[in-house]
Amino acid sequence: MDENTFKKILDEAIAPLREDIKELKDVQENRLLPSVTELEVTVKSCADSYKINQQNIERVDTRLTGVEEELNVEVSEDLKVPHFSVE
Repeated sequence: MDENTFKKILDEAIAPLREDIKELKDVQENRLLPSVTELEVTVKSCADSYKINQQNIERVDTRLTGVEEELNVEVSEDLKVPHFSVE
């Protein structure tokens, strides 16, 4: 068997695989990628909302803590708001 015959046989054997790869790539680019991109955007927006909400909760808690201290109100530990934001 010469080199050209071998290449021809190999190309014929690989041709269906190339078609399968094209189909998979098409599915990936046209179906999966838009969905993944939409999920990423949704998760990022939820994370941003969470951060804003956490900051607002901490601001209100800071104000409330000041009032509680002036009125000498003792608050149990389970009612205290943990502060996670770094300012």
